[in-house]
Amino acid sequence: MGVAPTGGRVLPAARHFVLASRLVPDLDGGFTISVLRRAADMAAAGADVTLLTVDPGETADHDAHRAEWVRRGLLGGEESLRNLFDDARSDPSWLRRAAIPGSAPSSPWPTRAISDDSGATVLDLPVVSGDAAWHLTDAPVRVYDGDDGAVIGWLPGFGGLYRAWLNAVAAEGAAPGEERVPVVVLCEARQIGETLVAEGAPALDAGIRVLHTTHACHVVSPFQWDSPMDAAWQRWFEIADRFDGVLWLTPSQRDDVERRFGGRLRSFVVPHPAPVVSAPSDPVAGRIVILNSLIPRKRVDHVLRALPVVRAAVPAAHLCVYGDGASGAELRALAAELGVADAVEWIGHVADPATQAWASADVLVLASTNEGQPLVILEALTAGVPVVAYDMPYGPRDTLAHGGGVLVSDGDIDALAAALIDVLSDRNRRAKLSASARAAAAAMDAAASMRALGTAVRAALADPVSR
Repeated sequence: MGVAPTGGRVLPAARHFVLASRLVPDLDGGFTISVLRRAADMAAAGADVTLLTVDPGETADHDAHRAEWVRRGLLGGEESLRNLFDDARSDPSWLRRAAIPGSAPSSPWPTRAISDDSGATVLDLPVVSGDAAWHLTDAPVRVYDGDDGAVIGWLPGFGGLYRAWLNAVAAEGAAPGEERVPVVVLCEARQIGETLVAEGAPALDAGIRVLHTTHACHVVSPFQWDSPMDAAWQRWFEIADRFDGVLWLTPSQRDDVERRFGGRLRSFVVPHPAPVVSAPSDPVAGRIVILNSLIPRKRVDHVLRALPVVRAAVPAAHLCVYGDGASGAELRALAAELGVADAVEWIGHVADPATQAWASADVLVLASTNEGQPLVILEALTAGVPVVAYDMPYGPRDTLAHGGGVLVSDGDIDALAAALIDVLSDRNRRAKLSASARAAAAAMDAAASMRALGTAVRAALADPVSR
């Protein structure tokens, strides 16, 4: 993992912050891993980069998360992952400076107190329930002094709080009147992004560039370029031109967005890189691997329905399922109903499944209704494991464009079975796909991803701030 700078600076000179809602081990699937890998690749490319989170957990829990990420090799040092509420507990001076003085407006919502190690309340957060747009509330965040526990001021909602923190973090280390190093925030969460570019006080400092990364498909069923969007995406697109850049994972998604909305967004394609997989691959003949959550969107049921046909042609075929989820019991029952229960191994959740899965996989199958750009495909290609995937939006078509896999008509279970039979039964075919997978992964490495990111950041720094 990582990329060394070559032939000059990959990323422009700036202070880079990668901002996510939370980074909790074994939570939020590939999103969490992709954010940590991006920051690690930026650091390896020579960038000054810090990870930021805004989940209001306890400092002890955050410390445990940091230590675990360091142990897994996804965080260079615990100091490179900061949390808003940890900062507020340890030194709330930035919070008090940003607070609007006086009594806070009334609010219909109950509050949650955030206290420091001595038990003194630092701030109160509104607890908004029953509203998907809770993050856009202007309900006050009350700020307390450090002496007698009195309220000294307030901030307008989560947006006011997040912007005050980013302004303080961006100003660190700069002497009064001194020209600051440019500050670039890569926002990895849609809800946070909306709060950063919204109107309100305190405003985000004008010198901070905000680039927003997208991680998911923006349309719902039937997942065409002009399909409906849910309310969250509709709201996001209404303000997306206020970002200094929008980073899409695939050309296909960027092109669909431009087809629908025109060129009003500053769009760039910055794909996930193929990671380094150190474990040697020694495939077990017939081993089909699934590595995803067991939820309806992943359509594991399609793979189970294909399995009897595959086994009739390739008796050694068997399925290893890494992951768990709400559909687990239903899928196990379906395997029994289809008569393939003895050919399915339910591995469950594994903290670091990649090493175990790719070491013995004969083929990876992905049958989701939609994705952003699946990390699992990149991991499989790097390990030389052929991929059979539905041609769904977004990711498989772009990621497999240079080889290493077979695209199947979306939702066609018969075609899925035929493709699996083809790869599993023809060892020469499998060997060629494996070789092309490694070659394709080498072309989609961290260096390529960082070059694309560097292009986007340079463009953002060269243009006026969008807000």
